[in-house]
Amino acid sequence: MFPIITEAEYRKQLNQIPGRAFLFFGDEDYLKSVAVRLSREALCPDPAFAIFNDVTIDALDYTPEKLLDAMMPPPMMTEARLILLRGIDFTSFRGELDDLLEVLRQLQDYDYNTVIIHVAAGLIEEGKSAKAPLSPILKRFSEVATPVRFDAQTDARLAVWAGKHFAHLQVTASPALCAELIAYVGHNMFVLSSEIEKLACYVLAAGRSTLERDDIYTVAAPNTELGTYAFSNAILDGNSAKALEALAVLKFERKPPNLILGEITSNLSDIYRVRLLLDEGKTKPEIVTLTKLREYRAGLLIRSASRTTAARLARILALTAETDAAVKHSYNDYAPIERLISILS
Repeated sequence: MFPIITEAEYRKQLNQIPGRAFLFFGDEDYLKSVAVRLSREALCPDPAFAIFNDVTIDALDYTPEKLLDAMMPPPMMTEARLILLRGIDFTSFRGELDDLLEVLRQLQDYDYNTVIIHVAAGLIEEGKSAKAPLSPILKRFSEVATPVRFDAQTDARLAVWAGKHFAHLQVTASPALCAELIAYVGHNMFVLSSEIEKLACYVLAAGRSTLERDDIYTVAAPNTELGTYAFSNAILDGNSAKALEALAVLKFERKPPNLILGEITSNLSDIYRVRLLLDEGKTKPEIVTLTKLREYRAGLLIRSASRTTAARLARILALTAETDAAVKHSYNDYAPIERLISILS
């Protein structure tokens, strides 16, 4: 049985991956894409021969036979090949799992290949925590492949990464500004990477090499989650004016009512969960550990939960459930959400 390794441990093994299979899983899809790119550069350095040495099989095209066929040809003008299998939802893949594992067992006969099974966040049962026993499906995979866990990054690690990303683009950004950027645009590393590249271009075009605070608010796009977060807070406070103002912004962004309500319900559910933990006397570090929330988001939720009671949150959640049903029967009209604001004001 192969032990779980981290993405950092995987990067250190890049010169030892031929002849092995890896299962990429966990919350951070951006780092998975980086690991795939690094693997490709290590195994298939010449793009002229990529058609022979770099094979991708998507979920819609996957069959056990196609995977085995992809493993058979020897590499062309290099020592190794990469086979990427991606897009499979392993939460509903139970019946076909035996066939996939059987093909992976044959990798020893075609040991010039590296097979990476790329699983998007949430598409495989992982177990309750990183320290808990492996889930049944991960335990089965570990018989033939090395599981590689890609954990969501903490605020501190994201800030360090952002600073390095800026430096790579020849721009200096202080840790404080990196943290402020993350708070403004959100924690999605794909979005962060794009915003950092935009900001770097803007700074360099202005004839500077150092990021300034105003640059963030001039160039970067704010995290749209903040819109529904502000909406949730306005509902909690019974402030109809602020709630309608937040709803107007979301309407302008053409966000469908069902998505707005879904995000509001998710926010309110998280606030309710945090309120219950506060009632139990839990501290912020304990809440972060128990909920697996990022420190920044946990802080926002604690501030929101501190201004209301668990009983009021339970009532609001019951009303949002009724509103959700009304939205689904109103052909995605905003009127049920506006009625919810009126009831709670």
